[in-house]
Amino acid sequence: MCSQSVGLIARVLEMNGIATTLTSTFPSMTRGTAPPRATYNKLARGSTLGHPHNVNQQRRVLQATLALLAMDAPLDPVKLNEIWE
Repeated sequence: MCSQSVGLIARVLEMNGIATTLTSTFPSMTRGTAPPRATYNKLARGSTLGHPHNVNQQRRVLQATLALLAMDAPLDPVKLNEIWE
């Protein structure tokens, strides 16, 4: 699914009382849809949460993204320091 579509879906869900958060490797595409809560990282396409089998990296990305659900939206996107090496 396109990054833009996910941001738009998140906004519609939020308007209907369902809290959402997303993580993206394409901030320029996702930012334009103004998702209510989002994290951005520099990981590879298809590995948005981290390297395969890198449980620690995946956990960091997932925890940072899910932590946004405890905050009132809209929030400025959070840039994570996770990179693809």
